[in-house]
Amino acid sequence: MKKIATLLIAALWGIAAWAAADMLGTWTGSLDAGVARIPLVLHLDSTGCSLDSPAQGASGIPCTSQVDGNNIDIGIPSIGASYRGTIAGDSLKGTFTQGGHSLALTLTRKAEKKDTGPHNYREEQVTFGHGNVTLAGTLTLPKGGSCVPAVVLVTGSGPQDRDETIMGHKPFKAIADSLGNHGIAVLRYDDRGVGGSSMATGYETTRDFALDATAAVRYLLKRQEIDPKRTGYIGHSEGGSIAILNHADVAFVITLAAPAVKGKDLMIKQNEMIAKATGNMWNARLAGRVDSVFTLIDTCRDQALLKTKLGRFPELKTQVGALTSPWYRAFVQLDPTPSLKAMGKSRQPMMACNGEWDDQVNCDQNLGAIARWVPCAAIKRYPQLNHLFQHCDSRDQALDYGGNSEDFNPQVIADIVAFIKGL
Repeated sequence: MKKIATLLIAALWGIAAWAAADMLGTWTGSLDAGVARIPLVLHLDSTGCSLDSPAQGASGIPCTSQVDGNNIDIGIPSIGASYRGTIAGDSLKGTFTQGGHSLALTLTRKAEKKDTGPHNYREEQVTFGHGNVTLAGTLTLPKGGSCVPAVVLVTGSGPQDRDETIMGHKPFKAIADSLGNHGIAVLRYDDRGVGGSSMATGYETTRDFALDATAAVRYLLKRQEIDPKRTGYIGHSEGGSIAILNHADVAFVITLAAPAVKGKDLMIKQNEMIAKATGNMWNARLAGRVDSVFTLIDTCRDQALLKTKLGRFPELKTQVGALTSPWYRAFVQLDPTPSLKAMGKSRQPMMACNGEWDDQVNCDQNLGAIARWVPCAAIKRYPQLNHLFQHCDSRDQALDYGGNSEDFNPQVIADIVAFIKGL
């Protein structure tokens, strides 16, 4: 069966039609495509629906939805696919169709996790910003603490809420809970266009989001409970790149699966890793085509010409808009090396974490770059952890984020706490 989406798909977010209340939630399942099982995550809420294909690095694919009694029809126009299912308790049983091919697909609803409490911290809802941008977040403050260490959590790519909610998991909420209970303050916030934060324009790039992170640090440093000499960033994925770019804002930096090489090189390696992980072909010819695509995005400055050239690749015709968006082009061109060199020269405290089974930000490629440029950094490699820092029993589970029960591996959190406490 033709794969669901080209490997080069970029993160897209959208709003679809209304879904019946008893179908709302996060639904997960896997397509058996013969050579590989392709995990899918369907999000249905009161504003619409979207689809994630984590094995192919795609999230927030816009969908349409129409409910008729116990049946739901999902349209996924960007990839020419559809799904028709019937609800039965916490299962949707139906058929996924694309390109004239149909496969059975059963989706199960993920249950909301309950707050276990009690907590040794209090939470305060806050707002801060810069210019015309207002950001809403949650400040976790240890009870009875004064002059405490603190971190700003910076999310990965795509519009995310303050908990970095993804495929039924809330990794930033888990981190904030644990750090708060260990006497460390945490500020996490909604990205632009999400929750209580300002609307996004659609033209933002990583450097715009870096300004938001700086505003978060400035807010923290105004709080009398916070120790400015022990305030740092914890950034996940693209958020790790932002933490590196903004290193001068803070006393220390902790990265979680952070791109530490030029975006072009990261994406080429990511395409290779995801192709192999999903059972797709990867050879010298395909590698050359992928390299050509990202070289074009990196070097072609004429937007119209870039769209024309990318449109000559048949497999990219539906993805040209995403691949030429301001964010995507800027990310491909982004190179964190100068910032890493500056961190190494100043011997700024840094802890760099990566799962060895991360198929989106390759462990060897990116931890290797950090070790080279920041020799004083604490390098942490975690066997059997994926891009979301979930423990996987087998290698083929690394991209099945929604099917994994772990929000965020507790050993990584323990190492983060120890690093901050040791400053």
